[in-house]
Amino acid sequence: MGESPLSAQDIRAAAEAHRELGPEYSDAVVESFLARIDDHIEARVEQQLARKTAVRRRQINPVRLGKYRAAFAGLVAGTLVVGVPLTISTWTLLGDTGRTAKALVWMWVVIVAVYGLAAYRLRKR
Repeated sequence: MGESPLSAQDIRAAAEAHRELGPEYSDAVVESFLARIDDHIEARVEQQLARKTAVRRRQINPVRLGKYRAAFAGLVAGTLVVGVPLTISTWTLLGDTGRTAKALVWMWVVIVAVYGLAAYRLRKR
């Protein structure tokens, strides 16, 4: 925890000053002593908060970041390259019916799931 700046000697000195100065200065001595304790507690809290918030983020390698961006762009392009022709062909084959909407929704769910899984796997490497 570290050594306290308020030592036993400080406490004895405050008690001695309290005794010597008498009752008319009693409040001032106590307030002074409590102010020192308050400052000490405040400094300790700030120190602990600084220690907890000092968690550093891992530095990202620019080359690796470039690879991630290229992979993500490829995944987006792949999704569009696969999804748009399938959407057009599904619309053409099934026409404008309720089945078409369901088929398109499920088709896009599968496409996004496949490419999302691919992106997740690439990120884990």
